[in-house]
Amino acid sequence: MNLTILGSGTFFVGKTVTASSFLFETSTKKILIDCGPGTLVKLAQAGYKPEDLDYVFITHFHPDHTSDLFPLFMNYRLKDNFEPGSVTKFPTFYGPEGLDKFLSDYSHLTELHAYDGWGKIKVIDYTPVIQLDDFAVKTYKVVHTAFSYATKAYSLRFEVENKVISFSGDTAACSGVENASENADVFVCDTSYPKGKVNTVHLNSAEIGEISTKSKVKKLILDHFYPQYDQDTLVSEVRENYKGEVLKAKDLDTIEL
Repeated sequence: MNLTILGSGTFFVGKTVTASSFLFETSTKKILIDCGPGTLVKLAQAGYKPEDLDYVFITHFHPDHTSDLFPLFMNYRLKDNFEPGSVTKFPTFYGPEGLDKFLSDYSHLTELHAYDGWGKIKVIDYTPVIQLDDFAVKTYKVVHTAFSYATKAYSLRFEVENKVISFSGDTAACSGVENASENADVFVCDTSYPKGKVNTVHLNSAEIGEISTKSKVKKLILDHFYPQYDQDTLVSEVRENYKGEVLKAKDLDTIEL
């Protein structure tokens, strides 16, 4: 299994850094996790096409995790329109409750009424356990309250090929992210803030180390970096409370799982 970092950043994109997004490849499936600004370009740079995807998982609706989702949908919609029958595989989209309405509303707000009634891409709200072919995905509600608004946000736990691969999504310290990361072989974690910045939006570096130790995480991959905070300092702060392997996500790196 492999994990390609399509984006390791946030809203602050740059020449080499785009928003948090991942391509997770099992032995049989290709899974996109989050789809913010720059995801489609990075997917192409990594050598993949939208038609390669089997599943898309969205952790929450904030645009740094979803702004390329409707353009991704339109890749399938337009190719199916221009070249009927040329698309032989359509992915399934999974996300928080209201994902179908989110996409429909987006199509109306942008005056591109291509979504309603088409139906070739299945759009499904999260349930606690999603069984897919030869693997399972467990979803955990987490705390992510930004600008005083509680987001419908989730951490994801993939149980596949006798391993656990977990993604925090955007979250503050809470039981949801702890449960999602328990005994994880790999934990991909929101690393937005330095230690001491306790809040209800994102984890800070001290909390990441504490949760990873408590959850007995084997390998930790840090992502979702803000340019306002030095990444090497964040890594050092995580290591104060966690003695396992720590990797710093970098756009277009591929990590063997």
